[in-house]
Amino acid sequence: MKNVIIPLNAFDRKEVLENGQIAFIKLIAASGAYGVEIRRELFTDEILPLKHLREKIAATSLFTVYSAPIELWKKDGSLNIKELQLTFQEADLLSASWVKTSLGHYIKGVSNLEDLKQFLKRAEVKLFVENDQTQYGGNISDLKHFFESAYISDVPVRMTFDTGNWMYTNEKWMDALMQLKEFVAYLHFKNVIQNGKELTTIALSNNENAAWRFIAGQFPIDLPKALEFPIAPVNRLREYVEMVETNKTYKEGEVLCKS
Repeated sequence: MKNVIIPLNAFDRKEVLENGQIAFIKLIAASGAYGVEIRRELFTDEILPLKHLREKIAATSLFTVYSAPIELWKKDGSLNIKELQLTFQEADLLSASWVKTSLGHYIKGVSNLEDLKQFLKRAEVKLFVENDQTQYGGNISDLKHFFESAYISDVPVRMTFDTGNWMYTNEKWMDALMQLKEFVAYLHFKNVIQNGKELTTIALSNNENAAWRFIAGQFPIDLPKALEFPIAPVNRLREYVEMVETNKTYKEGEVLCKS
């Protein structure tokens, strides 16, 4: 079953900026991937080529996700309505099915979930919120408060669980998985390692005990999964797509390594 989505930031940034995201659509479709994640931050023109991209993607039948580097909640805890409206307008022009943002400064008891609920009531695109690399947007407790409150208030929002971003916020991915699992509907796979004083994203390991395999095994087999790590050379894309699609579900009690 096809379930792998390819974000455009998986490819060489310079090449994507020079050639445009549209240049990679054919490659992604040929890899056997289920969908593509268009990245707002990788557009260079003031006028976004959304219509052209939409037509190119439509010809391939790829599922479309639109990722925008905006924070859902502003520093004062209020809804970031202007940027949210613009992002959803762009997603509509792209014919994307999902919009992905980060949490931002959600403040329990201050942030008004009714505002978000009313906005999403009028939208045809679904909202996904991802744990990012900031201390406030990648905080397990804050994310849990947000999703629990959204569920109680019947706000139609789901979580994108980024497996590598927990390294940047000094949170443990296993703790995050156990506390946030019920809200997750989209996985972002990346392998982040400590490289001297810096954190570096590398390709997923094919090791049978790799952490990503365990994480994938905690969810239905058809849950969408994005490959957000450097695809180099690009002709390995199909290999990675097949590796993740054919992952065998973990058996309870198996030993897990940290690769």
